[in-house]
This record gives sequence, C-alpha cells and structure tokens, in this order.
Amino acid sequence: MTFEKFREMVFEYAAAKKANDFEIYIKKTREFDVSIQKGEIEKYKDATTVGVSFKVLKDGKVGYSFSETLNEQAVKLLVDEALENVTVIESEEQDFLYDGSGEYASFNTLYLGEFDRLTAREKIEIAMELEKSVLASRPEIFMVPYNGFSHKTSEIYIANSSGMEVYSKSDGGHIFAMALGKRNDSPKSVFYFKVGKKPQDLGLSDITTRISRDMELLFTAKPVKSGKYAVIFRNDAFGSLLSTFSPMFSAKSVQKGFSLLKGRLGEKIASEKLTLIDDPFLEMSPVSRTFDDQGVPTRRKAIIEKGELKTYLYDLKTARIDNRESTGNALKLGNYRVPTSISHFNLVLENEGVSFEDMVKTIERGLVIIELDGLHSGANPISGDFSLGARGFLVEKGRIVGGVEEITVSGNILNVLKNIVETGNDAKFSMPGMAGFSSYAFLPSVLVEGVDVAGF
Repeated sequence: MTFEKFREMVFEYAAAKKANDFEIYIKKTREFDVSIQKGEIEKYKDATTVGVSFKVLKDGKVGYSFSETLNEQAVKLLVDEALENVTVIESEEQDFLYDGSGEYASFNTLYLGEFDRLTAREKIEIAMELEKSVLASRPEIFMVPYNGFSHKTSEIYIANSSGMEVYSKSDGGHIFAMALGKRNDSPKSVFYFKVGKKPQDLGLSDITTRISRDMELLFTAKPVKSGKYAVIFRNDAFGSLLSTFSPMFSAKSVQKGFSLLKGRLGEKIASEKLTLIDDPFLEMSPVSRTFDDQGVPTRRKAIIEKGELKTYLYDLKTARIDNRESTGNALKLGNYRVPTSISHFNLVLENEGVSFEDMVKTIERGLVIIELDGLHSGANPISGDFSLGARGFLVEKGRIVGGVEEITVSGNILNVLKNIVETGNDAKFSMPGMAGFSSYAFLPSVLVEGVDVAGF
C-alpha cells in the first residue's frame, strides 16, 4: 500500500471518529550492514522496515500510537489507540501541527541510488577488501577487530489535518575500521571512519593511508610535560568535540537552563575565524533534508557568524515560547517512535582556511590531537567543561616529530572556540555523537592557542 493511500484511509477513519487535529509520520528504511573477521562474514544485515507514528491533539493534550504495517487493520488500531491515549497521558507541554506554509527547497542529490544498485556480493567484497587492505597497510598490524560497510536508504512521509504533506527519500553509506598493531611489545590502535553518498566516496586508499601514517607515529608515542600548548584538533577530533557540545545550541536546552549560551544571542562567543553553519542541504551528506520531522522547511543558517552567536536551533514548541519561527531542526533521534528532539543536520564552517600542513608549519612547539577519549563521561554539555584523555602527535619547529599519548586535555568549549587562531581546508565527517546517524559534523582541523594539557 502506498503512503498516500494509507494516509487517506487513516484520515477518513479519524474524521469519522470526530478527531479534528492529527498527523501521520511514516518512515521506511532499507539498511545494509556487513562486517568481516579474518576473511569471513561476522555480521550481516539486509532489511527493510516500516514504522508509522500517529498523533491526535485534543484540548491541549496529545495521544500517540504506532504501527509497523500499512494495512486496514493498522488504520483502526492507530486511530483508536491515539484517541484513547489522549485521555490517559498527562503532559504539561503543548504540541502543534505545522500547516505546510513556507518554501521547501528542491534538489536532486538527496537520493542517488548508487548503493542500492550494488549486488549483495559486491557489498560484501567492499567489506572484505577493507579488512584485507588495512591488514596489508603495515606489517605490524595483526588484527582489524572492528570494521564494517553500511548503507541506508530512508523515505519519510508526513501529513496532517492542517494541510501539510511532505515526502523525502535520501541515501548514503559509511565505512569504518579499527586496526591493532604491535611493535616492540607496544600495542597501538587506530580508528578511521568515512561517509559518502556513493561507493566511490568511500575510497579504501584514504583509510589505509591514514591508518598506516597514524600508527607509525603512535609507535613512538609518549607523554609530554604538563602545560599550555598550541593544539591542532584534527578534523575528526574537532568534529567529535563540537558535536558533544552541540546541545548547547538547542533552544530547548536554553529555555530549560541547560545551556551555557542562555541570554547570549548577539554576543561574541568565539573567534572571528569561526562562522559555524547548520547546512541541511550539504550535497555529500546522507542526512540532508528539505524538511524536519515536524514537516517544517529546513534552511541553511549561521549559528555563529564571525564569532557572534546569531541564533539558537528551534522546533515548533520552543519557537512559540520565544516568539520566533522554527528553524526546522526537529529530529527524531533514533526511530519513528521517539518524540522529536532539537538537533543540527550538518555542522560546517563557512570559510575555507589553510592546509593541514601549513597549519603545522606555524607551530614552534605544540600538539596535534587526533583522538579524544571519554566524550560521554568527561564532557559536560551544560557547563561546557571537559577533561578528556587524548592521543596525537608532537610538533616541533613546524614539523610532526613523533607521537603523544597518556595525556589529558581540559578546558571549556567556549574557550576553545574563542582561542581558534586558524581553520583548515580539510573538512571531513566525524563519527556521530549522541545524535547518532541523524546529524553529522563536517568540520576541518582547527588551531587553538593555550590549551591545558596534563602529562607528566
């Protein structure tokens, strides 16, 4: 049954049951996932799922119901259960329906279909080649305990009694590997993650080159003396760090007093080098969308412009509280059953900076941080404070001269943003944070002055 036909049947039955305000949300996902261990398939998934969320609004209350099928039986179940839940579920928060007004962007790169055109055998071969290539990249690498190739195609359909009806289809994939190596009884691990809209975007040579280079330097790793250092947070590390603190941009966090940015709109909170954009139209991203999960049109927006905080991220509820328009940032971070949260789509920097190599050349003595440990426990999104284990490289007189480990970097995220003196041109997708595979950071390396580092 088509989404439109099912919606028509649900709406007709809801109207017959005297419901006036209601909305249907349908998400269909095809997901492929394979990982390899010692040349054999360790995990394999190739599945298509459908989830339906239906909500009814009545007297300021909301009732939800859910289904995983699109048939006549589900029609009655959805409407009857939602109406029943309206009377029994207490909530102090109001809910709203969007009327579908506003301008929806249109672009043809949301769904390319190139992953779907691969055969299952071709997909397995990509994963097989990944493990094989990583193992062959250095003689010291003896195991790739975690690796995988995944891609997903998502269709989202939302319609409501206020006249809003939107549909989107998007796709993308990712590949990752963790390599274990040993030299002189000193084991090291290196992780790499890459995202793409097409299989060609996931080039294995990039992964093997990065893993091999990082591991070679980490074999020489040792702590450095405690002190303040000029630090390059490499693209993947900076993306992970900023993603961890991204809830501070949520209007809901601000309104509840859980953000250090409360009351700071229009203030300088970062270096003038920093213009941070939420870009829901980033062509190379699997999560780009023309509408959010409340059906509101998405738009490209500067969160921070030349260091100045320009906006929070809003959904319909928080926008009404602040007498503003939604920024189109309501997302279901997980599955179709969860309520919407507020999150970015793709965090990017507006300005393209210098090359990573040129950034390194400016440092007399400093560090490159390539990995941060303990982001879930050692970072406080409310206060902005962090204290994190780190690994990376030592820089002396403009050259990377060895590896660094067993150190801790600490500070406050706003101090990091204020002390950025240079941004790079090497943006890449970092591993998603708390928002999971619904939001990404596509950020470059940044050079930050005066970072506190604890070593020996």
